[in-house]
Amino acid sequence: MADLIVANAYVVSMNAKRQIFSDGAIAIQGNKIVAVGPTAAVRAKHKAAHVIDGSGMMALPGLIDGHLHPNQYLSNGIGDDTDIMSWLYKRIYPYEAVLTPEDAYLSALGGFVEAIRYGTTSFNDPGGIHADAMAQAAVDIGIRGIMTRSTRDIHDPIAPLPKSLIETTDQNLERGEAFVKKWHKAADDRIRAWFSLRYVYNISDRLASGIGKLARKHKVGVHAHAAAVKGENEAIQKMFGKRSLERYYDLGLFGPNLYLVHMGWPNAREITWLADNGCKVAHCPGASMFGAYGVFGNRMMPKMAEAGVTISLGTDSASASGNLDMIRVMYLAACGHKDIYNDATLWGAYKALEMATIDGAKALLWDDAIGSLEVGKKADVTLVDMAGIEFANHPGRHPVRSLVYSATGKSVDTVIVDGRVLLRRGTLVTIDEADVKRRLKAASQAWRKRAGLKLPPPWPVIRG
Repeated sequence: MADLIVANAYVVSMNAKRQIFSDGAIAIQGNKIVAVGPTAAVRAKHKAAHVIDGSGMMALPGLIDGHLHPNQYLSNGIGDDTDIMSWLYKRIYPYEAVLTPEDAYLSALGGFVEAIRYGTTSFNDPGGIHADAMAQAAVDIGIRGIMTRSTRDIHDPIAPLPKSLIETTDQNLERGEAFVKKWHKAADDRIRAWFSLRYVYNISDRLASGIGKLARKHKVGVHAHAAAVKGENEAIQKMFGKRSLERYYDLGLFGPNLYLVHMGWPNAREITWLADNGCKVAHCPGASMFGAYGVFGNRMMPKMAEAGVTISLGTDSASASGNLDMIRVMYLAACGHKDIYNDATLWGAYKALEMATIDGAKALLWDDAIGSLEVGKKADVTLVDMAGIEFANHPGRHPVRSLVYSATGKSVDTVIVDGRVLLRRGTLVTIDEADVKRRLKAASQAWRKRAGLKLPPPWPVIRG
């Protein structure tokens, strides 16, 4: 007896054969999938008290946001039309300095609401302030994810950090390990914990090597921003005598658990190191275009994929990219490299969906449990309503291509995580969304006042 069956759906399994069942069903017992296949076959073997009619729906493995800063949701808007270094050191870090645990909880909650609404079931957080509060928000709303605790132990007087954001090397290591011990495999393994190397400019050699040793000890990942923007390698070379990735390589960080984000500026030798050591990469096309990181223009992402590097997709944050819509992210990943390479066959919709599901799961070291709809895996399912005009059956347009090229997260109808329905018919069922919106508005005004941040609109706004 199953607990829940999704029937009559267009099921995109993302299994090893990439099978699609045009009239498919998924049977769920507890938090696991117990059957996937044609509706008639599944329903002949499984009964359930609760059946979701998936007619006219596409059923996907839950989308995986491979790089998401939950603590930045309250900062949405302060990164608009600003270069990355100004955004980081003049806006985001001052924002983080005035953030309270209550703010961090609410920020994460708001971000998770938007992510779930748009079909995301899992995320990977690269490190933020008040990580315990954010992890609790993930537990409370029901999403799956990896949390890390932010790490910074040095800074350059030319680009200073607020004092509250700096900890000693020993504090970073001790508190980071305590966080992993507390949260790894919490909430019935729905929450996992990794270590963070927040950004190369603010990480000492001792902290980097220490984090690597702790991650190997606890058998978890290391989430690190590196080779992200033009000029970074040159600046790091002046500081440490080596390029960003060269430094981490020499410090012994490279391995299957090293997870590197943005990565627009590796060189050929470094790409070989990444592939040979099984390192993972997170591609955030929206953030790169929004902040002009140069990831597309420098053409390294397809080269890393060709070398065999596993690449996930991420939104980064609402502040860094403007939205948490992984379907929009898939569109950018599917199309952006085509234009740069002048090759319409490069990547495309099916590759983008792989990156947002099974490849994302591999990158998160979690593909034994998520990333595809298969028997024995966790019941993380996203249902997309195909009734809209964007899914009209135009000649030659496969539904997966309609999803990536024509739809947005607003087409998402239902989201299931760990066998639990979080979103049904576009409505959050685990939380009061209207209340979250009210609290977000008040908290956003409050932190701006505390930080003294004023960002007048470029055009005059007449009130009254």
